[in-house]
Amino acid sequence: MKRVISLVFVACVVAITSVVSHDKTEEDGGPFAGEEIQLMKHAQAVYIFSVKTNSPETPNQKDLRRLGPEARQVLVDTLCNLDNWHWVTGGSEDCEPHDVGLLFQNSKDRLILRFCSVCDPHIGCGVDKTSGRISNGGWIKQQPWEAWKKRFAQLEARK
Repeated sequence: MKRVISLVFVACVVAITSVVSHDKTEEDGGPFAGEEIQLMKHAQAVYIFSVKTNSPETPNQKDLRRLGPEARQVLVDTLCNLDNWHWVTGGSEDCEPHDVGLLFQNSKDRLILRFCSVCDPHIGCGVDKTSGRISNGGWIKQQPWEAWKKRFAQLEARK
């Protein structure tokens, strides 16, 4: 009987350990799928741009500004923090004409995010996301997004 109880205890410890040590970076988070989170964290380049009315789906190379290491790290930390997102589905159709956009890119994949410049005080700032052929969005809370934008995106936010 003692041997059976010991085996059950060991089995429970092993099962709990494997669940606790699961790598959360591969899971979906907020409006992002696991592959998108990996792209944001490991992109070869991250660019910021000013979105103009009726701008093309893919920003022009001349309009892109590459983010430095600090801006990039704070951005990824902000976007990948589930506490910074409201659980409301869909993006916004009513963005102001001078929104900020982000492009995460590596050799074969790209993720484009467009942020509405006017935030709703209850649901936050609308974010439209284009990843491959899939377009959808979410709502980031106003305070963390505005704090990042004020610190790192002043040029693009004023255009």
